[in-house]
Amino acid sequence: MTSPAPQSEASPAEEDALSLDSTYLVAFEMAHDALCRGLAAASTLNVTQYRVLTKLLQAPGPVNQGELGRLLALKPNVVTHAVDGLEAAGYVTRSAGSEDGRTRFLAVTEAGAAHVATVNEALVDSLYATFPTENPTYRTILEAAIAAGARIEPPLDGGRPPRFPATRALMAVELIRQETERTLREACGASFSECRLVQRLAEEGRPMRVGLLGESLMLSSVNAARAADRLVRRGWARRLRSPQDRKAVYVALTDEGAFQGSLIGATVNDLARTRLWANLAPEHREAIAQVGHTVVADLQVRKAERAQAQIDQLVPVD
Repeated sequence: MTSPAPQSEASPAEEDALSLDSTYLVAFEMAHDALCRGLAAASTLNVTQYRVLTKLLQAPGPVNQGELGRLLALKPNVVTHAVDGLEAAGYVTRSAGSEDGRTRFLAVTEAGAAHVATVNEALVDSLYATFPTENPTYRTILEAAIAAGARIEPPLDGGRPPRFPATRALMAVELIRQETERTLREACGASFSECRLVQRLAEEGRPMRVGLLGESLMLSSVNAARAADRLVRRGWARRLRSPQDRKAVYVALTDEGAFQGSLIGATVNDLARTRLWANLAPEHREAIAQVGHTVVADLQVRKAERAQAQIDQLVPVD
């Protein structure tokens, strides 16, 4: 995985022409899950701890703990808790300032630097397993994640040259996801899963079976059903049943739900303009806007192939 070329800014016309639908969030969640699996496979650190460690690795020398928290927009108690874990693992040292003994300075140890290198390899492996780069669309996802990461969380001023692109992709995807969840909750008060269901139903424009709705968004049937239940309680959706199949539960948006769907779509596209399009080279923008459709289609093909493989292995029952 190589570092991205410099990006040019998207024009207002380009930004207005690009929009993100529910299928893009499927691809985004796949990337997020792949990166989190890679981190979990190689480390006991959580994402916040790993973010602190990698940021310290970029610094040319010890970093003031308070300044680090402000740089990462993390509360002091969150930074303290993260550093406690990193220090216990032997990945960072914490020392008192020479002028003010209450000030703490942080530095990465050799073990910490080695750990980042190990985790980065695991992230690469997990990304390649999820998005094989012989597929041009999947390769675009990887390149775009790296490109966005380079600008969403830039290196410390005067620090070492950026390294570990997969690690930077993890940081970018995690930050975008957190901001998306927070912004959607502030806009409409609903959870990320609920918003994804509303967005998909608004796009479909008709009732959908809860199971198929969850499947189209790569949500488990349990999580989809729970999110649908919450939407019904909010008055954004209603349940429907078929006279021909009373076990099949459908869900449809109410008028209020349709309004919220428009708000969610506008919020997602506003985030894309400020956090995505401005961080991507022109050749990536249109591809990323359409990438979800290709990913979802590919998943459907894979599912059909697995189902056929199971059918091909059937044997008669005695």
